[in-house]
Amino acid sequence: MGSQNLICTGCGCLCDDIQVETEAGGLSRVENACARGAAYLFAGANPKRRARSTVAGREVSVEEAIGEAARLVSETDNLLVYGPDDSTVEAQAAAIELARAAGGTIDDASSLSYGPLIRSILEAELPACSLSEVKDNADLLIYWGSNPPHTHPRHLSRFTYYAYTDLDPAGWLPKNVTLSCIEVRDTEFTSICRPGFRVEPGGDGELIESILDGRHEGTQEAGRLAELIETSHFCVIFCGEGLCYSLGGEFGRFNQVVHRFGRSRRMAVIPMVAEANMRGFCQSLHRETGYVNRVSFARGVSHGNEFSFLEQVRQGVPGCVLIVCADPFSALPQSLMGNLQDQRIICLDHFATPTTSAADVVIPTALPGLESGGSAARMDGDEVALTALVKADCPSVEDVLKRLTEGLG
Repeated sequence: MGSQNLICTGCGCLCDDIQVETEAGGLSRVENACARGAAYLFAGANPKRRARSTVAGREVSVEEAIGEAARLVSETDNLLVYGPDDSTVEAQAAAIELARAAGGTIDDASSLSYGPLIRSILEAELPACSLSEVKDNADLLIYWGSNPPHTHPRHLSRFTYYAYTDLDPAGWLPKNVTLSCIEVRDTEFTSICRPGFRVEPGGDGELIESILDGRHEGTQEAGRLAELIETSHFCVIFCGEGLCYSLGGEFGRFNQVVHRFGRSRRMAVIPMVAEANMRGFCQSLHRETGYVNRVSFARGVSHGNEFSFLEQVRQGVPGCVLIVCADPFSALPQSLMGNLQDQRIICLDHFATPTTSAADVVIPTALPGLESGGSAARMDGDEVALTALVKADCPSVEDVLKRLTEGLG
């Protein structure tokens, strides 16, 4: 079969220029994808990497696994839905509806990182823009606590710095745009930033306070950074997890810095979301409830830290945990995950992970953008349409979640 276009769901960039070839119902060739994206797509074609339908560790049919999951969901009084950042917008809507119908709780990884930042953007507390507006327009690009060559390998070449069309005489560096970063250590990325700024681990708040102070006391970096922004016309700050963790989710003073500089120039903030569709989940949940994460439907709509995945697990609240396209057993401390031993765990995923190994019920699902269609929101919030190019041997996440909701009667 000839080459077909595909949107890669390997990260929040959702690169839309991927060319693939299929053969005998599988993927045979991938072009334009980064190493991370190509590995992700080829893993989808590798049966050894895919999740298998199991109940209590015993391999069963997908129908039997869905039936057992429906029974567990219907019998629990405290359902916790966690994920579903690597699924489609449609699947996320189904997850929200399931949590609502069950009177349960729903949360995602944004409660550990980008949630407050995305909420500020959605509620117009922070200025934003699309990635398409950055290219050939922004004259200052600041990556704060982010290392895109490592986390989003094609971000610079597809959407920002190296995507500019007006180049210097040498023909490979863009003219009239400055690439900068704020980091705690030297990386392959800091070596190409001119200028780069160093902060001590956890020192981002001090840098922000020094900028707001105006006298730039405590750090010379604050004065240099303020001067750099003040000489720009359109500055975009790409916020990474390093900034999120350093600020502990408290973005109030950061917002003040953006607004202060925004009085005399255009400013925009884009979160460097790693998950393919975290932005889509936050947007969907915010539209439904007014919140981007940590929502309980037990008594109407409630929001608070006590409804985060971490607190729910720490307190042993859920009677059943439904994990959708996420792998908390790889990311969170084993001492915390040990609290899940007394809870029933259902896992929907495309791939075999430590979480699927620990789950009581595993339901394999189709890979979005390759085996199932729908839509997803890029890190800047722009939605893109996904198409199914390969026939899947398993149902989509959306279909499974809808069946679980129907099982509630």
